[in-house]
Amino acid sequence: MPRIYIDKRYFNDKKAKWVSFEDTQGLKETKKDIYGKCVPCITNLYEQLKDGKTNVDLGAALKCWKVVAVLDSMEECIDLLSELEKLLNDDIKVKGRFGSVDDIKTTKVIVFNVSGEAQRKKLYEILQDCSKRINPRAEITYHRGCVELYHEIFGDWRTWKQTAVIQKPEAIQPIIQRIRKVLFWDKAT
Repeated sequence: MPRIYIDKRYFNDKKAKWVSFEDTQGLKETKKDIYGKCVPCITNLYEQLKDGKTNVDLGAALKCWKVVAVLDSMEECIDLLSELEKLLNDDIKVKGRFGSVDDIKTTKVIVFNVSGEAQRKKLYEILQDCSKRINPRAEITYHRGCVELYHEIFGDWRTWKQTAVIQKPEAIQPIIQRIRKVLFWDKAT
């Protein structure tokens, strides 16, 4: 039976806004994905927006799934991962993060990064079941791509195609600035 490993920063410093977890010890898959999937995907978007394209090739974002659980606290996030661990089998990979960027929010989220629609469907169904034991009001949803970057520009992910038309041109510059901060730690632009 697979185990879920939580980044030790959660236990050392409860001030962390986001805490990573996965079913591989040492967060090896998460680290590999950041530089092997996430950075190239975000760079692809950045380059196209910077070049002024209005039809953007979504690339890997179209195949990237997130399953999200909205809970009341960090403790509930840990409890949900514990419940999930009891139900996991080897054909479901688990990795993601939990917490919140916004200190003002009263809720916390767990974002599971999922490769492929079949994995997304299985994980969604399991989370629907085990979240009821933690918090019957928990909200479980799913979507494609990174909400903070793609959804604001391209709108509802259900309408996306491989090449997507920008829905909100006024969001391009703020998104470019956000990407610069993520990719280049650019604080001055």
